[in-house]
Amino acid sequence: MKYIASFDIGTTNVKGILVNEDATIFFEKNISLNVIRHGSFVEQEPQQWYDAVTRISKDWFKVGIKPKDIALLTFSGQMQDCIPIGEGVQPLRPAILYADNRATEQSKVLLEEIGESHIHQLTENHMDGTLTFPKILWLQENEAEVFQKTVNFLVSSKDYAIARLTGVYATDPTSAATTGCMDIRSRSWIGSWLERYGVKREQMPSIFGSDEIVGYVHEQGAAESGFAVGTPVLCGIGDAGAATLGAGVHDEDEVYAYIGTTGWVAAASFGFIDVRSGAFNLSYVDDGRQISIAPLSNAGNAHQWAMDTFGNGSRGDSLSYQQFEQALQRVERGQHEVMFLPYLNGERCPVQDMNASGCFIGLKPTTTKEEMGTAVLEGVALAMRQVLELLAKDGSNFRVTLIGGGAKSKSWCQIIADVLGCELVVPKDSQYLPSLGAAALGFRHVGWSQDYSSLCRTFKGLQKAEVYSPNTSLKAYYERQYDKYKRFYYAVAPLFS
Repeated sequence: MKYIASFDIGTTNVKGILVNEDATIFFEKNISLNVIRHGSFVEQEPQQWYDAVTRISKDWFKVGIKPKDIALLTFSGQMQDCIPIGEGVQPLRPAILYADNRATEQSKVLLEEIGESHIHQLTENHMDGTLTFPKILWLQENEAEVFQKTVNFLVSSKDYAIARLTGVYATDPTSAATTGCMDIRSRSWIGSWLERYGVKREQMPSIFGSDEIVGYVHEQGAAESGFAVGTPVLCGIGDAGAATLGAGVHDEDEVYAYIGTTGWVAAASFGFIDVRSGAFNLSYVDDGRQISIAPLSNAGNAHQWAMDTFGNGSRGDSLSYQQFEQALQRVERGQHEVMFLPYLNGERCPVQDMNASGCFIGLKPTTTKEEMGTAVLEGVALAMRQVLELLAKDGSNFRVTLIGGGAKSKSWCQIIADVLGCELVVPKDSQYLPSLGAAALGFRHVGWSQDYSSLCRTFKGLQKAEVYSPNTSLKAYYERQYDKYKRFYYAVAPLFS
């Protein structure tokens, strides 16, 4: 049997799956990652991404999979990173991750000197300190030696794994759209901007189509991973693109939500969304098609914080997770007025305020920690509803597909359905759907499918899903809560400055 090997390199985990022509997933593997935090700086060691990939591949070969069984490799990964690579494909420092906003001052300079309207015209996106281009300029000013030694500034975690396996520095249009220096219509780097700020064109990775073969596993890559020399490697796609494909969203007006460490609500589109809200336009797999995406800086990380703070047990303890779930189910939702603004790590959409923080209101002497934990998850759901309104057309009736690790919480899924006021479709094993979406990129190469639209319909048809219907008795309550939530940030925003 032939397989496509697919890896999803996120912030907290690397997931690997083998996929056959029936879109069936085999031998799924999951390896945890560490994040380095220094105040507002958020970094990660690229070597651990590659180590996780090679550990997963070797585990496959230990259980009887043969290197010749792997038709090709494909990847998805976190985007918006700045990964300076030196000679020998060696990282010169930890990667600066998407959630790191150290380059705020550099982004302000770009806005002032290039002009916001010109930036919007070419990139169809906004400019802020979380994007890759300002981070490159931050390195230029603050770590000049690293900047000078950089052979290539990679953009996505999966770009590094591909470079280690093939020796090719490549990225895809979805990831490149998060840099702040890609012309979204031509899907090419804006050379005049790079030249103006002293970044050499050869320091940027080549932009390939997500489903293009960028190279082949070389001898060193084969020795480290166990894959056969000459195995084709696709460019792959940024995590938002992979999740969109995995969710089966390809046609206009289809909507889904993703809850990982961070999250987003997204829709496929032929047009561009207004980015003044903090939303993004990301290039999709087909030329001329975009992903309209409204990001959430706080999603699964808020759940983790609530569980650590209001639950029982130690961090990462599976029993603690179960106990927290049970505690949530005991809360009589609709009977408490506690509300949480979930901006633990600031927020990018629909407000852009990286100084914002999490806040509770409505606390009383009778408030329980279970109610506070519930309010945290309700706060994320209310944030999802707010950004969903940026994408949804008035009067549309949505069934929202929810994917990602956060979808494992049945209590949270019901809360989200109640807050959104619509059916929530949660595919089984949804945490592996981004990996499946990345695998879809290889179907054409091995003769399993030619068309993404029909392939996405196939994915949805094969998915075993649980459907959560909104509790109509809570509709009025959450309408009141949502009305208050929309005013919450603006009431407390002066305290953040």
